[in-house]
Amino acid sequence: MKSIVLSSFLIMVLLLAAAMWTPAEGAEQNPCQQTAAHTGESLPSDTSLQVVVCSSYSYKATDGTTTVLGEIQNNNNSPITNVKIGITFEGLNNNVLEYKTGTTLLQVVEPNSIAPFSISSTKADPSITQVAVNLAGFTPASKKDQLLTVSPSSLQVSDNLILTGTIKNGGQSISTHTRLYLISYDAFQRTVAIGNTTVSDIGAGKTVDFTMTSEPSSREKTFQVIAESDNYQSVSIPVTNIVASLPVMISNTNVTNPSGSPYSSIPVYAPVKISSDLRYLLDSPQPYVYYVQVKKFGGQVDFIGNSTGIFLGGNDQEHTGSVSWTPDTAGSYFLETYVWDSNGVPISSAGTKINVVLVK
Repeated sequence: MKSIVLSSFLIMVLLLAAAMWTPAEGAEQNPCQQTAAHTGESLPSDTSLQVVVCSSYSYKATDGTTTVLGEIQNNNNSPITNVKIGITFEGLNNNVLEYKTGTTLLQVVEPNSIAPFSISSTKADPSITQVAVNLAGFTPASKKDQLLTVSPSSLQVSDNLILTGTIKNGGQSISTHTRLYLISYDAFQRTVAIGNTTVSDIGAGKTVDFTMTSEPSSREKTFQVIAESDNYQSVSIPVTNIVASLPVMISNTNVTNPSGSPYSSIPVYAPVKISSDLRYLLDSPQPYVYYVQVKKFGGQVDFIGNSTGIFLGGNDQEHTGSVSWTPDTAGSYFLETYVWDSNGVPISSAGTKINVVLVK
C-alpha cells in the first residue's frame, strides 16, 4: 500500500476536509468540498487540494446498479486531464462492497472550470446503502481552446428530455468526435442526470444542428449544456427555453397502510394507501387530478380512485397524490397512476406499474 507524505500543515487541512458520504438514494451536499484520496491512490503532491469534488448524487438505476453523478472543480491556473474519481460503495456498518474509479466526461478540464462525471457500480447489489466520493488523481494537460459555440434552441420535457440547437466550430481545424452533454441539476445544484450525443465532424467556421434525447429526472430544476471534441471545447451554457408538454412527473409510488407503514402482504379488506410524488415543471397555476387504477393480472379493472389538487407554481411544485383502496378479493393485481388536468387531458406520462399480491 502506498503512503502519501504530507507536511504537517497539509495533514491538518486533510483532517479538516471531511470525506463526502452520500446515501444511495441521494442527499444534499455542499456545492464543492475538498476530499482526500482513497487509500492506495496517488495525488500530485503540490496541487491536490486545488482540484475538488463538488457535491454528488447517487441513485439506483433501472438495472439495479448504483450510479453516482457529480462534478469536479479545477482551481489550478492550468488545465488538467486524466482526472480520476474514486467511489467506495458501502453497505450497513460501513462494510465496503466495491471500490471503483472513473474519469470525468470531459477529457480536459480548463482552469477555474467544472467537469461532470458518472460512475456506476459493477454489480447490481441491493446491499449498497451509501457511497464515498474522493478525488483519486489527475495530470497536467495542454490547453484545449474553447472555440465551440453551443446555442440551445429549446428543451422539451415529457417522457424524455429533447434538446435542440446548433453548434459552431470557430476554430481553423475540423472539430472531430464532437460530444455534447446535457447536465440536469436539482434545487441544491447537484447533478441528477446527464444526457449526451455525438455530432458529425464540424468543418472550420461551420455550424451544424443537433438533437439530443435523454432520460429525465424527477428532481431536475435547471440545465446546462457543454461540448468537447478531440481538439476544442465550449463553455458551459444554461438552457433557459424549456417547453413542458407533459409538465407533471410521477415518481416513488408506494403501497402502504393508512399510517404509511409498508405491508409485507396485504390482507383482504385491509385499507390500502397508494401515494406518489408529483413534481410540476412550470410556474403558472395548474389544477390536477391524480388517478390510481388497479387491475387484475388478466387486465380486468377492479378499482379506480382519484384525488385533486392545484400546483400554484413558483415554490409550490412538489405535491404528494394519494388514494385509498380496500381490496375485497384475494389475488394478484397491478396498479397504474396518472395525472390529468380538470378537463380530462393528460398532463403526465403514466407512472411505473406496481405489482400488488393479495392474500386471504
